[in-house]
Amino acid sequence: MKRLLLATALGVAGLFAATDALAQRTDTTYVKPQLPTGPPAVPPPAPAQPTRPVYTPPQQPTQPTQPVRPSGGIDDDGRSAQPLPGSRPATPAAPATPQRPGGGIDDDGRPAQTLPQNGTVPGATLQSEYQPGKLFLYGSLLRFGLSSNIFNGVDFSAGFAPALGYRLTERLSVAAGPVFVYHSADFGPDATSLGLPSGGYKFKDLGMRGLAQFTVYKNIFLHAEYESTRSQDYGVNELVRGQQYEAYEVKFNTQAFLVGAGYRQRLGDRFAVEGTLLYNTNVNSNYYGILIQRLSLVYNLGGK
Repeated sequence: MKRLLLATALGVAGLFAATDALAQRTDTTYVKPQLPTGPPAVPPPAPAQPTRPVYTPPQQPTQPTQPVRPSGGIDDDGRSAQPLPGSRPATPAAPATPQRPGGGIDDDGRPAQTLPQNGTVPGATLQSEYQPGKLFLYGSLLRFGLSSNIFNGVDFSAGFAPALGYRLTERLSVAAGPVFVYHSADFGPDATSLGLPSGGYKFKDLGMRGLAQFTVYKNIFLHAEYESTRSQDYGVNELVRGQQYEAYEVKFNTQAFLVGAGYRQRLGDRFAVEGTLLYNTNVNSNYYGILIQRLSLVYNLGGK
């Protein structure tokens, strides 16, 4: 029995050994695929294409930014946040200024600005034009002259009339004031032998006047004036023809109504000079001639 079992076990062991040997045999007809282990194939380079150079504008150097704290806020100690040392406080951006058509750069490197329509220079301090006030002083040289008389002497006269004026409108103004006239008569070295006063005569005329002016165009104006004066003068009676005379004083009232036109020239903000040419409408009742040339000075009171 033991021999039978031993033979059976050996048979079984031999069967397993043959099967294992058969499994380890290499099949020469099957080849296992191999993965490529070399470097990948590189395609040939494409021919270079000519390219145009690209213009790059020059970059402006940038200023290094300073660290700043955000505006506002509270520090950890409860106080308002302060900027860090060395930092600049943030400034609001300036409003854009209008540029000339087409843009451009001024010679100072800033963008070109459009000039204002009124012709002022940007950044220049604007000064408003002076506006005279309502009141003004008006002074006129009424007459000034030297003339000879029949006795080989000299007659002299000078008159001045200051006045206070008021502007009713921008074009219409009125003024009134006193009139002073000084005139004298010298009868020469033969006055005593002729029966005339050796010292001659000296007279002072006093009166009042009122005037009105209306500006027609710019500095051209119309002028109307009325004057009433208490005047003095002298008269001569011939006693002996060419040898003896008698002189005497005369007092009388004169009235003059003068009309004409003039031109005004400003001398700064407050002063102005006026020249007028007037026509005497009643030449027989006053000491004026037919045409009168007059020079006057105007001084503005107040204004801004």
